[in-house]
Amino acid sequence: MQSAGSEKRVYFLDNLRSFIVLLVVVFHAAMAYMPHAPWWWYVLDSQRYAFFDWFVLGNDVFIMPVMFFIAGYFAIKSLAKRSVAEFVRDKVTRLMIPWVIGVVFLAPAVTYFIYVTRSQTPPAYLYYWFNLFFGSSYQQAHYWFLGALTLFCLVLALIYSRGWIKATPLSATKPSAAFLVLFVLGGSAGFFAVNTVVNDYDWVNVKYILMIQPTRFVLYVLYFMLGIYACRRQWFTADGYSPCPVRWPVAAIVAGGLFFGGKVVLANNMALPGLAANAFLHTLFCLCAVFALLAVFQRWVNSRNYLWRRLAVNSYAIYFIHQFPVFSLNYALLNLHTGPFVKFFLSAGLAVILSYLISELLLRRIPAFGGNVRQDSKISSPRY
Repeated sequence: MQSAGSEKRVYFLDNLRSFIVLLVVVFHAAMAYMPHAPWWWYVLDSQRYAFFDWFVLGNDVFIMPVMFFIAGYFAIKSLAKRSVAEFVRDKVTRLMIPWVIGVVFLAPAVTYFIYVTRSQTPPAYLYYWFNLFFGSSYQQAHYWFLGALTLFCLVLALIYSRGWIKATPLSATKPSAAFLVLFVLGGSAGFFAVNTVVNDYDWVNVKYILMIQPTRFVLYVLYFMLGIYACRRQWFTADGYSPCPVRWPVAAIVAGGLFFGGKVVLANNMALPGLAANAFLHTLFCLCAVFALLAVFQRWVNSRNYLWRRLAVNSYAIYFIHQFPVFSLNYALLNLHTGPFVKFFLSAGLAVILSYLISELLLRRIPAFGGNVRQDSKISSPRY
């Protein structure tokens, strides 16, 4: 276990990111079995169960905010150790180039599952790629995250180069109750304001560059900034703030109950009070869940054992490739009449294993996915 004040890598954040990436794989596998899955989802099974609606609904709240928090925490730490030019060059190599490759060459293959699973005679792939994908069918699949993170890192580099933000640590402090209340209220206000214009779960294509969910994008910006703030305020060190591993999980359970209850009570309520309540409950549950995960992982999963080390090294590549195993398995199991839970466990479990093997045996050796990171170094996972 790493001591709290050590200068070594904060291993529990690597482990938490690895856990979230695996949860993303499971999350995407589950969506095939949702009764209320998005109509455009890549593979939709005829056997579905309401449990998967609630599973996806809950996890959707905090998965990506955790990722952006961790990214912000390590981004400002990285700027403290290198020049702005080196930082930007690193992000171009590790984020921008994989993002462009993913959007141009891999996202079309992911989206093609929609045509394969809906039609007896899907269009020829090259016709679809040139005439449909870059038209009405355009999207970025899960590579949208790399595009958004590239944008955040480039904006951070610009702000840092202008001297508007420093990378040097500030005095170690813990967030006050007022700070947390303002954070929730600010996030709720932003979520609500956007939700009055755009539906909560809608995706928007921004000039073929970004694909975003506008209501969630507000929170992603806030959690990236919160990660920067946490790093500068020396959270997770001996003198800094460490979330309580008891109170925060309890708060997350309570806030989660309120969130799910609100979804039942406020179902299809598009009036302004209903939108405001949904925004507040979503943002409150998100904060409690993020802090609960940080608390639990810092207290009990701050380890660099072999399993976590291998997952940390492979987490980026697993994220990059995982939708191909997930949807291939969802598709292969369509005619298996064993019930949705058996299909889910098969597709999710095998997708995790296959994604890991593809990463470990192939992708991890590519520099963008950590091929130049020494396994015995203090940095246990690729910097993305």
